[in-house]
Amino acid sequence: MATASPPKPRRKSSISDLFFFKRAPRLGGVPLEWDKPADDAAYQKMISDEGFVSAQFWSDDDIAVHPIVKQDLDDLDQYLLQSFFEFSQKSKYYQNQFYLYQWIFIWGAFLTTVLGTLASITYVAASAQTSPSAPQTSQQILSYMTAIVGAITAFITALSNRGEPLKRWGKTRRLAEELRMNYFNYLSHLPPYDKPDRVQKLREMVINIRVKEQENV
Repeated sequence: MATASPPKPRRKSSISDLFFFKRAPRLGGVPLEWDKPADDAAYQKMISDEGFVSAQFWSDDDIAVHPIVKQDLDDLDQYLLQSFFEFSQKSKYYQNQFYLYQWIFIWGAFLTTVLGTLASITYVAASAQTSPSAPQTSQQILSYMTAIVGAITAFITALSNRGEPLKRWGKTRRLAEELRMNYFNYLSHLPPYDKPDRVQKLREMVINIRVKEQENV
C-alpha cells in the first residue's frame, strides 16, 4: 500500500499577498504597442511562453518528418501571431490603466476621509478653546486639502470612466483569446481550416477580428 505523502507546509501569508498590493499597477506604465523582438531566439521564446508551438528546438529530422506542421506554423507566424501579440499587449496596457485608476481612486478616497476627519477634530478642538486662532488656521488648511484631494480623485474617476480601460481590457483580451483558439484550430485542421483554401480562411478570420476591435461591442 502506498503511503500518503506528508502535507505541504502552509506558506505564511503576507501583506504583499493581498489583492490590493498583488495587483498593484506598474507606475512606469505599460507600452500600448507591441514591438517584435529583433532577436529570433527571444521571439521564439515569447511564442513558447504564450503556449504556442515553436520550432526553435526542432532538429532538421523533425522538420523533415513534419513538413505540414512546419508549413502551418509558418502560415500562423505570417498571418496570425503578430495580431495576437498586438491585442495581448493592448490588453496588458488597459489592464494596467484600470488598476492605476483604481489605486488612485482608493488612495484618494482614503486620504479625503482622513483629512476630513482631522479637519473635524481640529474644528472641535478649536471650538473648545478660548483663543482658537491657530487651530482654526489648521482646520482651514485641512479643509482646503480635503477639497483638493477630493476634486483630484473625482477628476481621475471621471477620466477613468471616459477612457473605459476595463471595457477595452476585456475586449482586447477576448479578441486575443479568439485568435489563440483559431491558432490551434488551424494546426488541428479543424473547420473552417480543413479545406484547400484554409490559408485564405485564416487571413479572413484575422481581418474580421481586427474589424471587431473598431466596433463598439
